[in-house]
Amino acid sequence: MSLDNSYEQKVYEELSRYLREKDFKKFVELKNKIEEKDFSYNPSKIESRFEILSNLLMDTITNVSKGYDTSALGIFIEILRFFNDQHLLERKLREEDQKIIRQVKKDKIFLANLIDLFGKITNSFIFYIIKDIPQQFHDFFINTQYIDFPDLDSFIYYVKNVFFNQYTIYGLSIHNLGTFKKFLKEFQQELKRIEFHDKIKDTEFIELDIKYKIYDFYNSYGDPQKRIITKKHLIYPKNVLKYMKEHLGQKVNFEYKFHSLSMVLLGGIGPQGHGFTYSTPRGEVIEICSDTKENEAIIIKYKLFLKEQFISRLEKELNNINAKIREKIISVLNRLITPNEIIGYKKRNHILSQIKTYLLNFKTLEDTNIDDLFNQISEAIYIIIRPIRMVDQFKARMDLVSREKLKSEDIAKLTSLRNKSHYDVLRERLFFQYIIDLFYDIYQQNK
Repeated sequence: MSLDNSYEQKVYEELSRYLREKDFKKFVELKNKIEEKDFSYNPSKIESRFEILSNLLMDTITNVSKGYDTSALGIFIEILRFFNDQHLLERKLREEDQKIIRQVKKDKIFLANLIDLFGKITNSFIFYIIKDIPQQFHDFFINTQYIDFPDLDSFIYYVKNVFFNQYTIYGLSIHNLGTFKKFLKEFQQELKRIEFHDKIKDTEFIELDIKYKIYDFYNSYGDPQKRIITKKHLIYPKNVLKYMKEHLGQKVNFEYKFHSLSMVLLGGIGPQGHGFTYSTPRGEVIEICSDTKENEAIIIKYKLFLKEQFISRLEKELNNINAKIREKIISVLNRLITPNEIIGYKKRNHILSQIKTYLLNFKTLEDTNIDDLFNQISEAIYIIIRPIRMVDQFKARMDLVSREKLKSEDIAKLTSLRNKSHYDVLRERLFFQYIIDLFYDIYQQNK
């Protein structure tokens, strides 16, 4: 369907405005509306789409650089994902541009990372990632005030080598502990010390202390601060040995996988000194855990039960109290809980308050110590839906990996806080590492 030029111009002006205002919902609604009318939608007619994207992306980096919100790094990727999904970055590429893209595609890890984050990608999208964004970073950072650093070189060094090695995002703390090679060396030395291979049937987990050189933020003179810390790791040797064998047998250094290596028992960055470590495709060991502001470490989950399972378990736990009282308590719960309701730790207090109200109003219990009875019921319910300890859950997952019921690289996907997993953090961090490397190359060339 052909539309008059004035209407078409207004449509593209509206689409452009929605992009500038980051109102992606209205953008999609208008685009779908005009496509339903057989209107030939052409993204290239959206005025200043590349400039708009650049402004949106640099606004998010401004928030990060000023320390306002590192979660804006996730918004950065979401914006890119939207522009890619809506084919807003398509353009005609020169032969020399195509040559650069062919070279980039030889980096299988980078290519896998882009596909993992953004789904189906085109050459135009890749070109924008490797050319436009690094240049935008360069222009942004060289014009940024670096009052905490003595000079521009020190500031750029920080951006390149420090920031993504120790930061917090989505309530998660991330720490680069060093190389996977160092981790393996310490691990192998420990196996020799305990003669692990002679005790493999008796030993499932080992504890290993590893010392790390940690670089903190710059001081007022711009020098990185180095300190030595010790972390106690809990390791399932069978899984690490299997991964080590696969890694050493590869022709390339690393695949696009983030393997679970250990749980940090002491010296970790999470609550109570816990943390979880993963290898990266770049040969690093990264520790992740919930920020210390969180009340509970993120791997903690609570046992969940359907109504019948919960009541059945409770009857068994209450077998030492009077049968008639137990029967009446179960009757109350049968009325209180709906058939398909999921019973978990968060509903414990509500259930107990209902039971206490019932006990206080039940006249035939006059000769019974209500407080003692209530405490018995409360303890029984806690036993049933108690939290699973971090160590227990880590051990259970490592056992599943050893029995090939779960892949080592899937552990990061199963460990999450709210709607962001360790895997999300690791893959997003890898993406920005590539961007920073490309930006740094431009900076060096322009010095």
